[in-house]
Amino acid sequence: MDHKIFKVNHLHFYFKISYINNTLHELTFSDRKNDLINPQLSLKINEGKPSKFAKDIQNQLDRYFRGKLKKFDIPLNVNGSDFTKSVLKEIGKIPYGKTKSYKEVAEKIKKPKAARAVGRASGANRIPIIIPCHRVVGSSGELVGYSGGGGLLFKSYLQLLEKK
Repeated sequence: MDHKIFKVNHLHFYFKISYINNTLHELTFSDRKNDLINPQLSLKINEGKPSKFAKDIQNQLDRYFRGKLKKFDIPLNVNGSDFTKSVLKEIGKIPYGKTKSYKEVAEKIKKPKAARAVGRASGANRIPIIIPCHRVVGSSGELVGYSGGGGLLFKSYLQLLEKK
């Protein structure tokens, strides 16, 4: 697995991508670069010349945070049970700037009583932002849970970014 840590222009967060053969497996981020480096593992972090694939992800994230990209075009490897995959696939269909409740996602995947399980599956999302779990909210529109770095504050930021 290849890894790349980078910073998106004008944003105070570092991003780490993990990918194999031009397929994204994981995206993590933090306001501190050292949080993304696991001292127990000797990872080969691609700090030098990035692959075309890594550079493309960096460019798409940069364009997204500048409000110039509304839909990512990145091959993904989504792990998990069939249920988790169906939830994340449905979350991926939520349009830029819109939100759906966990209950609405559960109904879309034909599991109307599984809103809490949808929340757990969303929380297991290893590719936040690109699989836009920040677009999923509680039944009354409140912000609840976020699998990406920065917690609910960052989830709120992403929603506000998309409303501009």
